[in-house]
Amino acid sequence: MVRGRELRKDRFCVVVFGREPEPGRSKTRLAVGVGGAAAARIYTVTLANTLDVAFASGARVILSLASVPSGSWVRDFDVYLELQPPGDLGDRMADAFARRFAEGEDRVMIVGSDCPYLTPEHLRGAAVGLDDADVVLGPAADGGYWLVAQRAPGVDLFSNIPWSSHNTLSRTQVRLDALGSSWSLLEELADIDTAEDFEAAIEDPRTPGELARRLLVALNR
Repeated sequence: MVRGRELRKDRFCVVVFGREPEPGRSKTRLAVGVGGAAAARIYTVTLANTLDVAFASGARVILSLASVPSGSWVRDFDVYLELQPPGDLGDRMADAFARRFAEGEDRVMIVGSDCPYLTPEHLRGAAVGLDDADVVLGPAADGGYWLVAQRAPGVDLFSNIPWSSHNTLSRTQVRLDALGSSWSLLEELADIDTAEDFEAAIEDPRTPGELARRLLVALNR
């Protein structure tokens, strides 16, 4: 575990799931269209933007990494870091929630690191949504979700869910209904997973102008 910015106890906690950008290993679907090096640079931009958005929301922020990062890359981030345990995505998200609730957090959310449309208002809205629902989900255009939020003590919502599937969200909703847990949805957003997603993000007015500029620089550098 690597400690950067000191832990804070605010009204909610955001856990950003990410990995070190590495050509050939990061954003492989995007790399098919733009090349491995450009895909890694683009992901570097979206990860940094996600962290900026999370901090701007006023939350306590944690960067949860899928693998051990290199020391040189870690120094670029002033954020509390932790490593995800082995297992599928559901296992790793369940662990992240369990850690936060064990630390005394009441409202916790996990977000990916490649959505260019994410805003602080989305995160604050998810936190407010937990006043009335056990779980808040941010639907993704591919059938998954860009955010999942829970209030303590949490529920076992990740069992028997197909990951990276067009019905990941719908199966999660069925699971929550079976558990008798209340849930609500935020607006649908898209990640940058392919070259087409990248082009759409550059042209979409919801993408902040400075972020669009940095994405184009990353593509063409």
